[in-house]
Amino acid sequence: MLKNIDKSSALFVIAAVAFFAVGGVLTTVAPPLLDASWSKPAPGLKDYASLAAQGDEEAKTIMAGRAIYVAEGCWYCHTQQTRTIEADTIRFGWRDQRSPVSTPDEFVYDAPHMFGTRRVGPDLSRVGGKYDSQWHATHFRDARSLVPGSVMPPFPWITGNPQKLAEVTAYIQSLGRVKDWRPEHDYEE
Repeated sequence: MLKNIDKSSALFVIAAVAFFAVGGVLTTVAPPLLDASWSKPAPGLKDYASLAAQGDEEAKTIMAGRAIYVAEGCWYCHTQQTRTIEADTIRFGWRDQRSPVSTPDEFVYDAPHMFGTRRVGPDLSRVGGKYDSQWHATHFRDARSLVPGSVMPPFPWITGNPQKLAEVTAYIQSLGRVKDWRPEHDYEE
């Protein structure tokens, strides 16, 4: 049968699909089945959706900010996962401290997951607390004034609405807080 595989394109396609399916199962389906920790939340991780449903005002603000983040398509350009690549841990770290690699237990409550696939803008998985609220307001108004060469467009409909600005800033400030990895903690406002 294997001698005929190079003579039969149908057999080749079937073999290729079979190998792809096995690879897909081994890399995406098997790990969470074999490692139960993937479904357990990280210590200190908050379920903002449940807290908002219970009336927690901070959680409501963060969830409203997340909705704006999704609606504006921010996650098309900004990922929310620090990959295992050393350059990522250095680039997205803080004050000579490397960013920890993202782990599945950080995303247990996220629906939908917003890992992103493109890195047009910087990864935001550890951005919460790096900058003050004024920095974020300026960044939404004119990203190029803070980051020369940035391709991020201005968002006047967010900066012109104090409530929307506060909500999206609260969401961004919540990102990456579950891991206490910064030696000097948050930016002091």
